[in-house]
Amino acid sequence: MTQMLTISYMNCDFCTAKNHCASCGAELAQALAQKPGITSAQVNIPDRSLHVVCSLDPDSLEDLLDGMGILVG
Repeated sequence: MTQMLTISYMNCDFCTAKNHCASCGAELAQALAQKPGITSAQVNIPDRSLHVVCSLDPDSLEDLLDGMGILVG
């Protein structure tokens, strides 16, 4: 399933730069792609968009993102 989501909040604990830049989005996409059920992820921080290809249902995906400090909606 492919989903386009809007990021409403992001905690940058995984990011070394802590400034919500393009490299932060790349780090987030890489971290997401390593999670079970996620096939691929693309993140555009300035646009606050997240494009995810996954086998998770919407609630499970939201729980996964929430656990990573990412709120969508």
